[in-house]
Amino acid sequence: MQRCRRLRKLRLTLSRRLSRLEKRLNVLGSSSPQERDIVVAYVAIEALNAWALFSRSFYLSCALGTRTERNKRVSVAASTVTDHIGFAITHFKKSAKPNSGGTWHRRDEPTWHDPNVLMTVCKNLGCSIQGELEAAFSLQQTVFKNLPVFRNFFAHRNEGTSRAARNVAPQYTLPTYISPAELLLTVGPGAHSSLLLMWLDEIRITAEFICRA
Repeated sequence: MQRCRRLRKLRLTLSRRLSRLEKRLNVLGSSSPQERDIVVAYVAIEALNAWALFSRSFYLSCALGTRTERNKRVSVAASTVTDHIGFAITHFKKSAKPNSGGTWHRRDEPTWHDPNVLMTVCKNLGCSIQGELEAAFSLQQTVFKNLPVFRNFFAHRNEGTSRAARNVAPQYTLPTYISPAELLLTVGPGAHSSLLLMWLDEIRITAEFICRA
């Protein structure tokens, strides 16, 4: 995802990615535990990646000029900033420097999947929809706090990451003894879908909220 002149296009790109991930989960059926683990790991990692790319592109779109889905023009107070990625990087990592060609290394960029990063860099720019942005992240979503925990488990798979993932279960009245993959496929008490599907919905709803502004 890159900068979009219309936030609707950015949201639809994210929505399509999330829909593809949902389809992978919905066809699991009676798959073996190994197959289920592979699919759930892929969906969890890709969902967080999709949100991070959306967040980064949303920031660049606002910084460089875009319109919300209600056709409101987004403006920034810090209009003299020209290197917007560098502007974001140096706020969180003051010692970072671009290479000799003026390009920043991707590993120096902030953790775009963290909503606090997006809110901070947009606030630093004086983004005109800052209030709407902050309101969107006050909707009691749990995905942005807990999905990274499972992403770390699937990426590293050690005792520490497994324990951290299982410790999320009580927040949803789910048992801690099942595997992280099965945990994400479990429908908790009072829920209408599995935990992972619920998180995909939370990502979609948040994106709709901030793109509508």
